Amino acid sequence: MEHRAEAAAQGVSTHRSTEKGRIRNDRTPAQGDEALILTTARFYVDSAALLEGQLILEGADHHHLSRVLRMHDGQFLQLMDGKGAIARGKILEISRACTSVMVEEVRLVEEERPLLKLFQALPQGRKMDSVVQWSAELGAAVVTPFACSRSHVLDVSVEKRFERWCRIAMESSRVAGRPYLPEISKARGWDEVLYELADVEVVLVADEVGGARPHDALGDAMVPEAVGLVIGPEGGFTQVEREDLLAGGALPVSLGDTVLRTETAGMVLMAAVRCRYGLL
Repeated sequence: MEHRAEAAAQGVSTHRSTEKGRIRNDRTPAQGDEALILTTARFYVDSAALLEGQLILEGADHHHLSRVLRMHDGQFLQLMDGKGAIARGKILEISRACTSVMVEEVRLVEEERPLLKLFQALPQGRKMDSVVQWSAELGAAVVTPFACSRSHVLDVSVEKRFERWCRIAMESSRVAGRPYLPEISKARGWDEVLYELADVEVVLVADEVGGARPHDALGDAMVPEAVGLVIGPEGGFTQVEREDLLAGGALPVSLGDTVLRTETAGMVLMAAVRCRYGLL
């Protein structure tokens, strides 16, 4: 069961304001400051809210906009629904409880191809947090943690971290300005992973034994619909697991002569594949 990390905001058609309770920013805006701030503020909202033409940002989004970024009426921000729709929003009013935003210029962005699907063996401790964060920033479409012989086991602690990983993915995607939110899968067992890999058009496995460079392994064929990237645990795959992957059609690739940590190997492989298809 996948969970697409989405933020929801309530869309409204009108916004009544009162002078009491408004947040004022007394500084004088610089020339052009009424347009975008230096670092574009980005927020995920519900798809329906973009169609309303006007929406409300509340809670953490409102706090970030008003207290952290200290934005003011008339400034612009970017709104995304995590499903490819992007819009420019103009701040109408910032009150103590919420921010009213006018939605402008909604457009739909096509999702990148190939879709990058990272299959990451569960590392020890909180390393999976970093894997999810960096994967979201680099453009992974799906992140699937899994257990194997030498990885962290599937236990209650893994189940409890699932919602945390979804939040990390959403926040990292927001900062990166990704039109499409990644899917964070619940942790799988080894047999489940093999079953899912069978449906992925091209699969690369980072192999300690060695293999071709990612660019050479992918060759000059047309851009596939998806590429699966398989990263083993800190102790590496067992020989049986390696044979399972190769028997299923996975292509072994080398990431160079240096030894990479399991939490960084996937990022290197993902960057290499993105370069191959002109996505970097």
